[in-house]
Amino acid sequence: METAKGLIIAGLLFVASASLGIVAMMDMTGDIDDPDSKSWTDDPLFQGDEHDHRETTQHNMSSSNIEYMDFNALTTPGNAEVQVMPAPDGRVYAYQAGWNDVHITDVTDPTNTTVMGVYHDPNTQVLDVKYIEYNGNEFLILQNQLVDTGYADPNVGNWDDPVQVSVTLIDVTDKTNPHYVDSWYDADHPSGPHNLYTQMIDEEWYILVANPDY
Repeated sequence: METAKGLIIAGLLFVASASLGIVAMMDMTGDIDDPDSKSWTDDPLFQGDEHDHRETTQHNMSSSNIEYMDFNALTTPGNAEVQVMPAPDGRVYAYQAGWNDVHITDVTDPTNTTVMGVYHDPNTQVLDVKYIEYNGNEFLILQNQLVDTGYADPNVGNWDDPVQVSVTLIDVTDKTNPHYVDSWYDADHPSGPHNLYTQMIDEEWYILVANPDY
């Protein structure tokens, strides 16, 4: 008899815990039909096989759980990637790649952000940005794609073909004066890199370049 009672109690506890789990999941996901629903599961991006990368209406979404803090107008609208990194000076900076600019913004106080500097390359589309520190200096590594011939600064590689690109190293130690240091141009893969990744191995920085061909 005691064994039977124990099994019944265990079964009731299991059902109760499962019910609580379902209620918790319903609470977290919210009402998907309610546009005002504040859920951490909101996905601002269209995903899956139905996504059309060329459709602008699928690339101007927002998430309901973001609170507005501050705003800085950019010299060129649009962006590709943002990295937020602490600097040796104790402050926090956002490095925002966007079209032909990279903006450096002090975001230490999210309610009072300040654009410190801009790296500008008139006809180069900046798609990717990575931040590294080396020997006490700070650098950005950019993936650049020329969108018009003859105006890239610096004039590296063969700029006769606008699809050819370079990976560029920018010194951002002085946030008010970001400047070009060096670049790498892959003449064997004129389609150009799509993404950049950084990895430190044996105290040396390496760049991993993702290209449609490799």
